[in-house]
Amino acid sequence: MLKRALLFIIILISWLSAGVSAQSTDQLLSQLKSYIMSADAVGIASQTMNSVEITQFAEGRYYSKGQATLLLKGFFKDYPPHDFKVVASTKSSGSWFMEGLYTPKNSVDKLKIYIRLRVAQGTWKVREIHIEQANE
Repeated sequence: MLKRALLFIIILISWLSAGVSAQSTDQLLSQLKSYIMSADAVGIASQTMNSVEITQFAEGRYYSKGQATLLLKGFFKDYPPHDFKVVASTKSSGSWFMEGLYTPKNSVDKLKIYIRLRVAQGTWKVREIHIEQANE
């Protein structure tokens, strides 16, 4: 489990399109935070593209939505959420990148979660999720 505490989540760069509004990005950010705080792997997977890259503890690959759901359920079982805060969010040149600080209930060690989003058919979709141990 200590090895898993080194979990690295780099998540989601989104490519902007003309049909995506600032309000929809605020709503999605709130929704993703809600999914993370409620350990809702199904909810997170519903916001991904058909294939999503997930990296945990420097080991990653592409997963289908179903596989991503199972992987995230395992993560939340091992690291149930206590707190999650978005500490940085950058949008430029048609991309969106978020960095969050995740505190599990069963650990004093914090984790960083990175999310990369891109626009698919006019809506933001999660493209990558990376989890790593925070070096504070």
